[in-house]
Amino acid sequence: MTGEEYCQLTQYALSLSPNAGTSSAPMGQKALGVHALAVELGCSDSTIYALMRAAREEDGSAEGGGILKPAIVSRIGRRIVFDVDTARRLADGYQSARK
Repeated sequence: MTGEEYCQLTQYALSLSPNAGTSSAPMGQKALGVHALAVELGCSDSTIYALMRAAREEDGSAEGGGILKPAIVSRIGRRIVFDVDTARRLADGYQSARK
């Protein structure tokens, strides 16, 4: 199968999907892993890990992701999926509160 045939087959399969072209709610941008989130936020991996170790204000705990815990969409094993917009908002709020 050539690349062109594969693309045509994929487009055809997507057109048969019952939800094709319809979406009840817009999906936010997701980042698969710490490195992908760091790239999206324009910082280093170590900064993301530091934010995940930073204690949250509401309970003083860093358990389960620190201040980025609300931005975690899924966590299976060591692989974490983040909501980029929520992570950006939380990181900005944390950094501005530190200043």
